[in-house]
Amino acid sequence: METLNPFDDENQRCLILCNEQQQYSLWPDFSAVPAGWARVFGPASRGQCVSWFEQHWQDMRPASQPKA
Repeated sequence: METLNPFDDENQRCLILCNEQQQYSLWPDFSAVPAGWARVFGPASRGQCVSWFEQHWQDMRPASQPKA
């Protein structure tokens, strides 16, 4: 039996998480939110989460990194 990566499943319900450095992560909704991360969107379809990323996360640098 093949184990599928939940990030490869287009039907997987997901969350958007954020850490203190204002970095975001796509996270499967069946998995516990790791320490240091907070839920900011979802659960929603993977496609809705990707759209959220495109609209809200324009700069991938950590908040502690100086902006040039």
